[in-house]
Amino acid sequence: MLIYNGDKYGGQQILANPTNKNEFVKVAYYYYKTGMTQNEIANKMSMSRQRVNRILKKCLETGIVKIVIQDYEDQNVEFETKFENISGLNEAMIINCESDNINDSLGPAAASYLERILKDDDIIGFSRGRALSSLVSNLSESDKKNLTVTQLVGGLNAEESSTNSDDIVRYSSETLNAKPYFMYAPIIVESRELRDSMLKESFFSQVYDKMKNCTVAVVGIGDMSDESEYVQRSFLTEQECTILRDKKAVGEICTHYFDINGNIIQSDINGRVFSIDHENLNNIPIRIGIGGGAQKVKAIVGAIRSNLINVLITDYDTAMTVYDNLDK
Repeated sequence: MLIYNGDKYGGQQILANPTNKNEFVKVAYYYYKTGMTQNEIANKMSMSRQRVNRILKKCLETGIVKIVIQDYEDQNVEFETKFENISGLNEAMIINCESDNINDSLGPAAASYLERILKDDDIIGFSRGRALSSLVSNLSESDKKNLTVTQLVGGLNAEESSTNSDDIVRYSSETLNAKPYFMYAPIIVESRELRDSMLKESFFSQVYDKMKNCTVAVVGIGDMSDESEYVQRSFLTEQECTILRDKKAVGEICTHYFDINGNIIQSDINGRVFSIDHENLNNIPIRIGIGGGAQKVKAIVGAIRSNLINVLITDYDTAMTVYDNLDK
């Protein structure tokens, strides 16, 4: 039973009474079609604002007003909300792939998301990979002021420069009219001593300081399959891959390997990489992880649990499998 202005009405009674229905329709028309505020409607119709508010609520309950979200059926908003609730992510963007190459679909979606959340003075850090390369190629020019882009990992892999962090930073800085910071170093060096000696140089320390001050991180989610870029490009030796797999590694972000439960795996590699450390990565307010495909499911589950990302952009089929794994 509905209570309205001291009188009791059932939903059907409201619709059946011509006087009441006229009042309800008029209030709805003023509010939804002409854009009048509730106070303006109250003054115009000589009623209290509280009464206007109650009428608007009843209009929705009785079907006088029906809200239609355009293109709702073509989007995954309901599933994204469920995914966010179970994963604890701030936001999930789950797309319907329109290409056999998942990254061709992820790139435009990720570019659109980044453009939406950017603001003046942001410092954006990029890792590397095919998904990020696709993102950068789909970026539009930005009107945001004083933007900075920086590497989060080393680069310098001449075989496929478009996926390197340094080239991703270069191309994104040109499109976003942002100031770039480059590391000019490989991802992994031969020894901890070599890396530590290089980090003593003021040039590298300035880049690391810029990394730590990032407001947005955009990172690829690597996996441990034979298709992984780190395996294919021989950034890791066969022995190193074996050690990581023996320690139950399922994926990596910025060369920080983790298991299915999100625990960071300690190995000799940690001391030989040019990369933002995982503690400072976790301190970046917006951490966008991009990745999709069956081979990345375990990596995405581990990435979510590691807290290295708080935003995920992936495809629908991958998200469904990840959701099932998170629900266990």
